[in-house]
This record gives sequence, C-alpha cells and structure tokens, in this order.
Amino acid sequence: MFQIMKKVIIFLLLLLPVAALGTQRVVPISVQQFLDEKAYTDRVRSMVPGITSFNYYVSPRIIDGQEMVDAFIAIDCDRTMRDLHREGVIINCLFDGFVTAQVPVSRLVDVSLLPGVTDLEVSRRVQLCTDSTLSVTHAGQVIDGRNHGLMRNYDGKGVIVGIIDKGFDFQHRAFRRADDLNRTRIVRVYNSQDNSGHPAYYNRTAKIPGSVFMGDEIYSLTTDANGGTHGTHTASIAAGTHVNGYGGMAPGADIVLCAISQIDGGLSVVELANSVRYIDAYADSVNKPCVMSLSISVPGGQHDGQDYFSKAVKQTMGPGRIFVIAAGNTAGKPYYAYKQTTPSDPMNLLFYSKTTDGVDSSYYYSMLMSEVWIRNTWKKPFFKIHILDKIQNRIVWESEEFYDAMQIDASAIKQYYNYDSSVDTEAYIKVNRKNSSDGKKTELSVSMRNLVCQSYTTSNGVKNSRYAIGMSIYPQADISLDVDAWIGNSYGGFAAYSKAVTGIDGGNAQPGFYTHGSDKCTIGTYAVGDSVISAGAFAARNSYYSYFQNRTITDNTITVGDIASFSSYKVAGVGPTAAALPTICAPGVNVVAAGSRYSYFAHSNVNTVMVSDDGSYWGVMSGTSMSAPTVAGIIAQWLQANPKLSVSQVKSILAQTAIRDRYTNGVNSSHFGPNGKIDAMMGLQLVLKGLGYTIGDVDSNGSVTIDDLTILIDYLLGFVHDGFNIRGADMDGDGVIGITDVTALIDFLISH
Repeated sequence: MFQIMKKVIIFLLLLLPVAALGTQRVVPISVQQFLDEKAYTDRVRSMVPGITSFNYYVSPRIIDGQEMVDAFIAIDCDRTMRDLHREGVIINCLFDGFVTAQVPVSRLVDVSLLPGVTDLEVSRRVQLCTDSTLSVTHAGQVIDGRNHGLMRNYDGKGVIVGIIDKGFDFQHRAFRRADDLNRTRIVRVYNSQDNSGHPAYYNRTAKIPGSVFMGDEIYSLTTDANGGTHGTHTASIAAGTHVNGYGGMAPGADIVLCAISQIDGGLSVVELANSVRYIDAYADSVNKPCVMSLSISVPGGQHDGQDYFSKAVKQTMGPGRIFVIAAGNTAGKPYYAYKQTTPSDPMNLLFYSKTTDGVDSSYYYSMLMSEVWIRNTWKKPFFKIHILDKIQNRIVWESEEFYDAMQIDASAIKQYYNYDSSVDTEAYIKVNRKNSSDGKKTELSVSMRNLVCQSYTTSNGVKNSRYAIGMSIYPQADISLDVDAWIGNSYGGFAAYSKAVTGIDGGNAQPGFYTHGSDKCTIGTYAVGDSVISAGAFAARNSYYSYFQNRTITDNTITVGDIASFSSYKVAGVGPTAAALPTICAPGVNVVAAGSRYSYFAHSNVNTVMVSDDGSYWGVMSGTSMSAPTVAGIIAQWLQANPKLSVSQVKSILAQTAIRDRYTNGVNSSHFGPNGKIDAMMGLQLVLKGLGYTIGDVDSNGSVTIDDLTILIDYLLGFVHDGFNIRGADMDGDGVIGITDVTALIDFLISH
C-alpha cells in the first residue's frame, strides 16, 4: 500500500511542471504600457533635463526613497496579501476581490505574476469631464498650465487658428466666448461663394472670389451648408470653447473660418489655395502668428510636394505660419503601385472598379480614374491597353502601342465590353499624357467610362465578369523607368491577381505578371510636401455616450492606443520621396466635438453626445479630419509661447517629444510615421526651453523669486531696473505688461 501511495505522489509531482507550463502567465497590458510610457519619459528627460511629463498612466511617486506607482491588484485569496507585503507593496484599501496599493516600479512585473494575483492595473490619470483627445495628447494640462507646473496657461491666446472647411454652424456655442456667451470668438469668415459681404482681398489690390464677414456681421450668419457639419466639428476640435468638458485644444485663440463651396460633390483646390492666402493676409494685418488646418485628402496626384497647391502652401509658410493637413482615410486599400520597368519587363496594372452591390470588381467600369507617373519627363513611355480573360488566364485583346494621348471606344472592344445605355451611349478608355507642374515628371491619366462586361456568370446573386481591363507601361528605349501609379477615385484599385498570365502571343505563362496594389503610399498627395505637417489618426477611445439613445455605445473591434484602420501613411523609401509619413498622429476615432444644428446631429442621431441649454449639439466623428485640427490646436499653444516658430522647428519638436509606445513600435509601426503620437506638454516644454528665458524671471538672473515681483511692480510704477526682462515679465502672454501679470506672478510664488 505504501509503495502505491509513493508512486501516486511521484506521479502527481511530475505533473506539476506540465500544469505550470499549461497556465503560463503574461504581464498585464497596463503594466506593459506603463513601463513603455515611463521609458519614453525617462528618455525625454535625459534629453531635456528638468522637463515634466504628463502621461496616460499616473506618474510614479517616491515613498521612503523608492519609486512607487498606484495600482489596483486583484487577488484570489488572503494568503496573497502576505506575498504582496514581502514584495514591498503598500496596501491601501480592501475590496471584494481586489485592493488599492502602491507597487515598487522595480517589482511591478514580478508582483503582477505572483500566483495569487489575477490582475494588476496601473492607475490611469483622470481629468474632470474632459474628452479623451484633450487628455491623451496632454493638451488639457497645457491649457491649465498653472496647475501643471507652468508659469502661465497656454490656450492659444494671441494666435490665429484658421480652418478651411465646409459645414459651419457660425452661431454654435463652441465659438462663443466662455466669459460672455453673447460675444463670438470668430474674427473673420471668408466664404468663397457668398458675395454679400466685404470684398475679399489677400493684399491691398488683389481680390479673391467670395466675400468676408467681420464684427457684428458674423452674428447674422447661420450656416454655409445645410446638412453639413464637418467644418463645425473640425473647428471646435482645434479651438472650440470648453462646454461641460468638451472643447478644443486652443480655446483662447482667435478663429478664422474659410467656408469653401461644394461643386458637384467636390471641392476646388483653387479655393483651398485662396483660403490659405486669405488667412495669411489677415494674420499679417493683425500681426499675429497663425496655424491653418485642412481636413481633405486626394488619393491621386504626384505625391512629391511639387504640385501647385503644395507650392502655394510652401510660399505662404514661414516663421509664425504653420499648415496642418489630414493624412487621408485610405489605409488598407490597394490604391498604389510601383515598378522599375524595362522594355522586356513592363509594369502591368489590372484595374478594378466596385461601384454597386451585385457585381464583382471588373464587371462595370463606371468612371474609373487612375494616374500613372513616370519620374523623368525625357524618358517618355510606351503603353498598351489589354483585356484579360480571367477563366483562361490569358490576354485576349491588346491595343496598338501608344506614347501620347489615345482613346479606345466601346465599339473596338464590344466583344468583351459594351456600354450601359441606361447611363450613357458613350463608353471608352482614354489615356492623356502630360508633364507635371514642375516639368520633371510625365503623367499618364487613365479614365474608363461606362464599360459593362459582356460575359459573366452569376453566383449568389453576384455577377462575376469573365474579363478585366489592364494596362502595360514600358520605356521606348533600352533604359529603365521608375513608375508610380495611384487610383484617383475611392471605388477603384489595382487587382492583386496572383495567377500566371499568358500574353497575347500565346507564349509561356508569366507568374507575377501584374504589379499588385498596396496602401504603402496612400497618404494624400497634399500631405507630402516638406512645408506641411501631416496628421494621422489613432484611437483614443472605443466608446461614447449616445444622447438620444441614452446608452453607451462600444466598438470592441477598436484597439485603444493603436492606429486607426483607415489612417493613410507612407513607408520610408516608398513613393517619389524618401520620407516616412504622416509627420505625427493624434486621436481621430470617435472624437467628441461640436456638431451643426443644421445637420444630422440635430435629428435624434445615434452619434449625438450632448445638447447644451441653447440648443447646440456635440457628437462623435472619426477620421484623420479630426486628427489634423487636434495637431493644429496644439501647435497654436506652442505659437503662443513662441510666435516665430517655423515649420522645420515644429517638425523638430514633434520628432523629439512624440510619444512612442507599444503601439507606435508594434505591428502597425509604419502607419504611425517616423515619430508617433503628439504630446502637447512635452512639446511646449521644449519650446519654452528653446526661448532662452524663463517666464517670471523679471530680473534675468535665471530664477523666479520675490525679487522679480518687486522689480515688476517698480516697472509699473515707472522705475526700470537694469536687466529688466520684458518677455519674462509678460506672465499672461498678451504682449502687454500690466496688473494681470503681477497677479499671475503672485499666484505662482504662493503655489511654489
């Protein structure tokens, strides 16, 4: 009997390691994120000694000489308490199944993996009634700077925030002064299609289309676009007044709204350029710095910063003039293709067009647009159009060889494609060739209109076409061509056709015949220029409260902290320029901001979050459209500190202070661009360090003491001391030395 029991015990002991391996513990996500965040903070502090940090998680504290962090710890038995004490954990409060505690940072991982610990969550930093964008970017702490270690609050005061958009609710509460709801913070409205206001000049003699409204005239405006709300949302993100915790990054800035028109469903790039000039001219007239935000994107284009609009921006930008643009919302779509071609190895593209349900991607080419760019004008290409039989995997029709403009009517390919007579009696494939605006590149502009496949099968109600339309591009001589191609509208793409294809001559089948499309250079073409700051989007929240449905709506497919699935980007070395983009990322998923009373937000919409007592609406929208004004508003905070910041300086600040965490360094790292997530506080600290003086240091001795207060009072009484620092004395940053600066300095000395 004893021998049997001994064998049983030995057998059970042998099973223990197996059981342990089967239940291997992992470090909790909050611990990983906190340690990533702390490592980032430590790196920045080593770069800028004395800089403070405000992060997603609570900062560590020193207790008895040891660095500790607040946490919730879930435990499964009382015995675990003794293990926690042995690890140096300080227990605060006991609850059913968990405790609050301080954990030594050096033991954080070990504590989280103790046998009796089922979870450990590092405490998050919280703010009163503030939307996630303000807290995640730390812009809220900058606005409330005096309570976060700064000498003054930075809310964009003295800075112009210009928004170029459509769908404005000009009387929204988000654009009224916080201290006087009867007064607007909008200083100018430029409307490109409304001529009832003052003539719009960008200098004393040059007039632009539309007109300008100012002063009391603004109170008579309603909206520029019934049903539209995009501009209201973006403007309030950048500079909206704070109402019940929802507000913009720069609630003290002056607001200029440029309402651009929608023409046949589209916006004019010319109007965008006009608006840039107007904002710049107005900022000049009042001698203030400005930041402009534009939330548009174009899939096609030359993507090298040499187009006309990019040139217009470049010529306008300079010290105190910063331009921010959305990266675009086309990530995950095969809109881009590249190949270095030779006469014997052409670039072959297979187009698809998905316009309606019930058909596959090559059944109906309604109005497909594509742009093929050759990086050298003197290397003119040949090109051919062909038709692929997807059943035989062979090219069954091919055009003659072209090198200039061409058109193929449906009558030439009617065996394969014909026109839809209910839409139009005309159908064609057209290719136009032109040089780029800088004369250094050649464009082949490809359009396909109203072409319907003549042979198809039907499966589960979907028409599957037998044929698809392709194009071959190759050099005329025995040289190579660098060819970039983009789809120019949102419902097309380049097919990922992996089967071997036989050519028109019936030769050997060629594997990898078609160049597959990707999203590695789908960032908007105007976001590529070196004079702009491009903004990508990450998710700062995955839920929101729906006002009309009276419930919280959560999307569990969204990973908080990771890049938004739609956020466009460009990989380093891909495309015509070598730069990785976007420049920086900011929250762009379920962002709460103002919504127009003339839009769906006012009609029991699920996305409406709040209604104020005066009937103004707030709600959620998603897109890099929301990221761009976030970045612009934060830059307005920095311009308040240093009105002469240039684009290159802002890019340097972003590169040095951006948040890098497990997501920016994770599987989607390339989607974040070269820097990561914007950090308003870290950026401002670096701006202040670069000024070469300390706010409050009135006597220029490098410190802020009661002596500075005495000297400041003497200055106001008419006596000026040697070494008086007028910039340091301007505590509130309004450019005027007065009693408010004395009060602010007294408040600082008392609190410190």
